[in-house]
Amino acid sequence: MRLFRLGILLLLITQLYSSQSFQSLTVRDGLSDNQCTSLTEDGYGFIWVGTNEGLNRYDGYAPRIYRSNPFDSTALSGNRIFGTYTDNNGDLWVSTEKSLDKYNLGNDQFTRHETGTSPTYIAEDTLGQLWVATLSDGLNRIDIKTGKMENYSFNPLDPTSISSNQFSHEQNTSIVIDNNNNIWVGTSNGLNYFNRQTETFRRFYSKENSIETISSNIINTLHFDGTSLWIGTSNGLDRLDIETMKIERQAGTKWNSMLGLYNVNEIVPFKTGVPMQGFWMATIGGLVYYDKSMSTFQDVIHPEIFGRYVSRIYTSRSGDLWINVPQSGGVINFKTTNFYLMYGFFDPQTDFLHMKKDDESMKSLSSNKINDIYFDEKEDIWFVTDKGINKLLSNIDVFDLKWNTKNANSISIARDNTVWFSHDNGVTAVKNDGDIVQYQSDPTNTNSLLTSETGKLAITKKGMVWAASKYGGVTVIDPSENSYTRYENTDLSENSIVPEKVNTIYEDDNETIWVSSVKGVSKFKNGNFKSFYYNPSLKNDHLADINTFLYDSNGFLWVGTNNNGLYRLDYENLSIIDHYTLDQNNEYSFSSSTVLTIFKTSNEKIWIGTGGEGLFLYDKKINGFNRYSIDEGLPSNTIVSIVEDKQKTLWMGTRNGVARLNPETSRFQNYNISDGLMDRIFFNQSIGIDNYGKLYIGSPQGVHYADPNLISQNPDPPRLAMVSIVGIDQKNKRLPLDFSNNTVEVDHRIQTLEFEYVGLSFTKSEKNNYKYTLENYIDTWIENGTSRIISFQGLKPGDYTFKYMASNNDGLWSAPSDGIIIKVYPPMWKTWWAFSGYIGLAALAVFGSIRQRDKSQAKKLEEGRRKDELEEARVFQMKMLPKKFPSMLGLDIAADIRTASEVGGDYYDFFPQNDYLNVVVGDATGHGMTAGMMVSITKAGLMGSPNDIPPDEVTFGLNRIIKDIELGKNKMALNVARFWPDRVEFTSAAMPPVYHYNGKTGEVDELLLEGLPLGSFKGETYSLVTLDSNVGDAFIFLSDGLPEVENHNGEMLGYKAVLECIKNNGGLSAEEIKQALFDLGTAWLDGLQNQDDITIVVIKKEE
Repeated sequence: MRLFRLGILLLLITQLYSSQSFQSLTVRDGLSDNQCTSLTEDGYGFIWVGTNEGLNRYDGYAPRIYRSNPFDSTALSGNRIFGTYTDNNGDLWVSTEKSLDKYNLGNDQFTRHETGTSPTYIAEDTLGQLWVATLSDGLNRIDIKTGKMENYSFNPLDPTSISSNQFSHEQNTSIVIDNNNNIWVGTSNGLNYFNRQTETFRRFYSKENSIETISSNIINTLHFDGTSLWIGTSNGLDRLDIETMKIERQAGTKWNSMLGLYNVNEIVPFKTGVPMQGFWMATIGGLVYYDKSMSTFQDVIHPEIFGRYVSRIYTSRSGDLWINVPQSGGVINFKTTNFYLMYGFFDPQTDFLHMKKDDESMKSLSSNKINDIYFDEKEDIWFVTDKGINKLLSNIDVFDLKWNTKNANSISIARDNTVWFSHDNGVTAVKNDGDIVQYQSDPTNTNSLLTSETGKLAITKKGMVWAASKYGGVTVIDPSENSYTRYENTDLSENSIVPEKVNTIYEDDNETIWVSSVKGVSKFKNGNFKSFYYNPSLKNDHLADINTFLYDSNGFLWVGTNNNGLYRLDYENLSIIDHYTLDQNNEYSFSSSTVLTIFKTSNEKIWIGTGGEGLFLYDKKINGFNRYSIDEGLPSNTIVSIVEDKQKTLWMGTRNGVARLNPETSRFQNYNISDGLMDRIFFNQSIGIDNYGKLYIGSPQGVHYADPNLISQNPDPPRLAMVSIVGIDQKNKRLPLDFSNNTVEVDHRIQTLEFEYVGLSFTKSEKNNYKYTLENYIDTWIENGTSRIISFQGLKPGDYTFKYMASNNDGLWSAPSDGIIIKVYPPMWKTWWAFSGYIGLAALAVFGSIRQRDKSQAKKLEEGRRKDELEEARVFQMKMLPKKFPSMLGLDIAADIRTASEVGGDYYDFFPQNDYLNVVVGDATGHGMTAGMMVSITKAGLMGSPNDIPPDEVTFGLNRIIKDIELGKNKMALNVARFWPDRVEFTSAAMPPVYHYNGKTGEVDELLLEGLPLGSFKGETYSLVTLDSNVGDAFIFLSDGLPEVENHNGEMLGYKAVLECIKNNGGLSAEEIKQALFDLGTAWLDGLQNQDDITIVVIKKEE
């Protein structure tokens, strides 16, 4: 190993960093330009990226772009960014072509400090001052607090001025500050010492025949080690004693380069706290280090480094080096632990790792040209390239798609660790040695599967594989003999397997096989079936449509059904022991009619997964259940599969990803597409753990795989930052509010306050969740899901404090934010002194008029007040509606509302995006301003919803918000549709049917989805339907005001009449369809006033 230190061995092998993955940020993700120049993290935790086409602020979700505006002095001064810097206060400074701009988050503005030419380097002293070198306009000093700026430039008539105005962007460290807070400045023409006492410069120049001068006037880098200043130049390395001011050249004397190359680009000190002292040098001929104890210089011998131009060295807090060698491309990571502990020794094969762009990988570096490297507060590493930004991922995806097959319907693991899974083309067995065996159907051969489309699997203790046909019957595979035995229903006798599609197959501890279908249950023992058929006249609902079985330690058989809930049965005759149902007076009762899976853990605990009501844990002591739902952290209330790993944690497949539960802490960890999953929805009981503890779970895309032993938790909660606070006035004008001092003051003209905030983590940020509160208005913390925007309307005069919290991707919550104080002031006429005047006037008015009032006047006033209130509600309702219809995707749009005598809560809106259009139609309960309040909350929630989520997730999020606000009996029915160029996605929360007119056939489909109105139950989920959209098709959304309108006889118009009208007029334009429906209602009313709002929205697909 000594050879490596002495530099004799020249041929070494560089290990590729092939196992590392990178997250990229490019113009495709919203970055202003791929030609990136710099990166820094500010004190709030935002990542700032400089490019040749503007500045970007990145929060882990999407970049926000800042560009220059010549007509706005508070905007960025230029679009070409040369550098970014964060001062000791956490504030951002941006170097442009002619200025250094300071950013203020509170007002989202920049303060410019004109520098003439672009800044090249920034250093900060302990007195709160920045020292700024510029390309050709000398040196500047800026007082951070006051913004006062002073320039130092070369004056040929003043020998105490700086030696040159010229600096270079290629210089790496042109300014350093010594122990006495004096400034050392390296220029393109000499070294300078700035004496603070005299405010003068002392110049140091190179002289040809004087070894006591610096080796070159072109200064590349400076380094101060506590006693000496080290000067790297274009021709060598020099040491300057700051006490004596004497210079000693090192190149060719103490430093003898093996290649005779002495251009020094950068000097970086050794890590503190290690046995060695010294520094590293990036030189034109490779990487060199200085050992202070030995007073020696050594070349680092490595084939990718030695003899090559090293442009930069970056050091992490761990002391590792990241070396930029343009000729080698990418970056070389030198793990220095061995080097420091072994006094200069290292292993060239394990201590050096070369990261380069891999054209075969989507997760490699995006380019081999590295412009900058940055280590953020958490020591995450960011790479700045000419093709965007790359972040080195500290953890890889949790899941991989192990086997890609259509519909991995069921998974079972054999005792020999063979993984069996069924799919639409048969059954696949993957053996422990990797061999794969396929089992398929052959219609001409009975020694094959009944059908290729295979459903549930079960592997018996004897190794037999039971495979259910999707259309009825089972096939039993004997893998050792490669033989097949088919069982199909031949009659309805008890000795034949039950007919219809098999729901599940289960072997109990007695080696009895249980098979279920919608028709009943079959019990297989000793080669014979005994069937128990469902018969409504016998009231044996517990036998109908069973999804899952479980044999418990007490000898009972548990069954979960598709419609009738959970039962505990007698094992022999299947009579009912317990039927677990909802008891409104018992919080431990069982509340679901759909049971999808039952699982018994190694400690005999029984867990039940349901369709829509969450997860239940059976408590034997009380013969009751503890419930877990979305409120406790589940990603979905539909649990389709459960399994236990070797750490005694539970894994669950759901309709919204995969969940992991630690039963000891009751904490859920959820996994979705950001963790490598290819699907959101998983199949019933399609899950398994192999002998090594590895997890397999089935979905429409195939079999996903994860190793729980390799999963690491994110230990860092997000950092909290306020993004913006916006006031919205009576005219719907948005007014940004300054929160620089953590205080916002507003008057009565502001009707709505909108807060945007963020939890900064940069690790799967889309999984971060948020809570908020407004002290003096809300008593509790309100969960806001993944939404980062919340609005408050109609705050009364007073003081409030807004706070929020954020959790990271693994559910770890931050502490609450410090809080923003909101001061709401009353209008002038509602101040205390105004009320004093009102009291006097009111007293006189009351005294003069009290005898003149009577009941008729009171009634008249009440009618007038009511009329005014209704008119106010009508005006408010109209303001909530869009002012114009979007024109996109070839859609012809028509919409209108005809308000009732007592204004209802009807509402419609459009939210256009780049590739699709969101259409919303709703109906709030109640009338007047009560309904108007619900509409405004809904609109605010829609505006704050993430852009790229499907309609069912929009309604899910809105439901949580409305439920959290607790508006009593007030609810909101809502249709949400997302129109794409070729299809429509649609969900409904208790709205009337949507009508689809087929332009080709002229037929009309009535689409009615079940679902409770928003605000009913917090964990309610909503169905999603996708329909093709062709030219000539029309989609009609309406409120219940039209079909339920009554004529003079009190008869309702009805939905049938609506459908017929659409069928007769569906070939017309959107406007004509809408008008035909309104005419239908008008004719039915025959002069009467409609008692509920009538809303009609027509979307027609044109060429």
